[in-house]
Amino acid sequence: MNNNSDKPRLELPALPPVIFGVPVLIGALIHVVVWRHGIIGGITGVVVGVILVLIGLWMIYWTWKVMRAHGEHPEPRIPTQTLVMSGPFKRTRNPIYSGFLLLAAGLAIALNAMAMLISVFFGVAALTALVIRREEAYLEHVFGDIYVKYSNRTGRWL
Repeated sequence: MNNNSDKPRLELPALPPVIFGVPVLIGALIHVVVWRHGIIGGITGVVVGVILVLIGLWMIYWTWKVMRAHGEHPEPRIPTQTLVMSGPFKRTRNPIYSGFLLLAAGLAIALNAMAMLISVFFGVAALTALVIRREEAYLEHVFGDIYVKYSNRTGRWL
């Protein structure tokens, strides 16, 4: 059994879904109350949106399964024991957050909500500034050159 008490811990201002979700919810509220500009509309928008939502959900699920198979937990405040570089981590260092992006963008497109779609990018910016950069510094501290080499060959987002 691993003892996590001696591992450094990642300090975050809030959980990543909250940091990402607040701007997206604000965008949805702006769409409902103030700015009802659409994106695609009709059945095409719904189909495209649903496909993106399903891909986002699948990506989050796949990442969770791969992390659990390596004995890791997706909760970023739990100390990391293993640098997972297989599965979705071969293509992106942040597959769960990329899943958030696809899910929220798909929902905005399906709902034909331009303000919500724009707000997804504010969610990405908030997540990058408040979570991802801290996670990257933490992982570099814990794994050193192994993480640096991994991050140099693998993109932050999709």
